[in-house]
Amino acid sequence: MLSAATTSRRALLLARTVRPATAVASARASSAAAAPLQPEFKLKYIVERTASGELPVYSDFKNGGNARTIVRKVKGNVLALRQDLSDYLADGHIDPITKPPKVIIKPTSQQIEVSGRWVAEVKGWLEMRGF
Repeated sequence: MLSAATTSRRALLLARTVRPATAVASARASSAAAAPLQPEFKLKYIVERTASGELPVYSDFKNGGNARTIVRKVKGNVLALRQDLSDYLADGHIDPITKPPKVIIKPTSQQIEVSGRWVAEVKGWLEMRGF
């Protein structure tokens, strides 16, 4: 036979784990509202997120100190992504004084490479586009 303290602990644990139907419905509604926005227009490319849910945009530094930004996990038309990203960085709204960075496609891995440190700007642009 179980003691009164054990049964009260079990009841407390069950009360914590079992949620009422209204809490489940509100949790589903809030998770649907927090889902990432889908692009309103059909793009020719997709940048998939990593397993941890982050955008695959990274910095890489060469021996001479040259910095570059790498965009991985690109599916679809890589040329269209390169052109859109190049246009965004060349608009001048980021830094009107410096010349726009070079944006190239690495042919073997189909990754986008931007010369310089542009990780925050590229991630912001991708999030703005709905990725």
